[in-house]
Amino acid sequence: MNKSSFWSLNRRAFLKTLGTACAVAAMGNNCPLFAQSNESAFPAEYILKLDDGSLQCGLCPNKCVPGEGENGTCRARGLRDGKYVSLVYGLPCVLAIDPVEKMPLFHYHVHSPALSISTAGCNLACQYCQNWQFSQKSPAETSNFSFKPEEVIVRALDFQVQSIGFFYTEPVIYIEFMKDIARLAHKNNLKTIMVTGGYIQPEPLHDLLDLIDMFVVGYKGFTQQFYREVIKGDLEPVTNTMKLIKNSGRHMEIVSLLIPGKNDSDEHLKTGIDWFASNLGPDVPWHFSRFAPEFMLKNLPPTPNTVLENARKMALKAGLKFVYTGNNPGQE
Repeated sequence: MNKSSFWSLNRRAFLKTLGTACAVAAMGNNCPLFAQSNESAFPAEYILKLDDGSLQCGLCPNKCVPGEGENGTCRARGLRDGKYVSLVYGLPCVLAIDPVEKMPLFHYHVHSPALSISTAGCNLACQYCQNWQFSQKSPAETSNFSFKPEEVIVRALDFQVQSIGFFYTEPVIYIEFMKDIARLAHKNNLKTIMVTGGYIQPEPLHDLLDLIDMFVVGYKGFTQQFYREVIKGDLEPVTNTMKLIKNSGRHMEIVSLLIPGKNDSDEHLKTGIDWFASNLGPDVPWHFSRFAPEFMLKNLPPTPNTVLENARKMALKAGLKFVYTGNNPGQE
């Protein structure tokens, strides 16, 4: 581990909010700060054996069938020694203390910030990803902390937070790690928050409904064409996820990043608003967020505040009750 990679990681994640002395002291002398290995070999769940003997991941719609030594699309799961494994279990690359409003979560009262945690990898490839240094990398390409689920709980209790947020990268891809943390969180009276793109199959989603208290789902665009071109995925699995969470009774809020020339036209917005009103109803909070040029879309301008306000007015006019604009300082 070189000094530059240490400071690069912590400036962006953990030490950004806690400070070097605080973070190292809180870890304690017996807790290793960085992982000794860049990959874990924890058995992956939701694996199907195909007729030809190959193993297929059934966690998300990508349905990856990697060869020996290869990773799935998410880079966080792969085939090692004939077994499908989670490569990121116990190896978070981001730890931070965040206000829950940042996620954004407005309608569930949490009395303190959350301990945010995430690993390398993602099962989508959004062209505008703000955390691409982590999400579009494998664990072998990131600097990782070594934390067992029980150690994550200890950190949360040490920092006197009341919730754990699975945030920054896509939690679906480290579902085994997330589930084990969530079980222990509930035993210690900690709430759980999952910030997700919603790209997951129904079976693993059902397993999460008993473990996650609050969902923030990215409704990234409102047409299949947008998802194919900009997100590198499909829209229907995401809309199915939102409907399943809604019908489960779990708390859910939706966030949509509006990107100039991509998903911010009145026609595009109307498509999304009509679907939202018909399928999620008027009471689910919806956050329209401002795009900042990042990753592969640095050539585009930031979203004008007028576009965000227009989207909000259109949604309110359609009967939605709780519509917000975000990432735009100075606005209501």
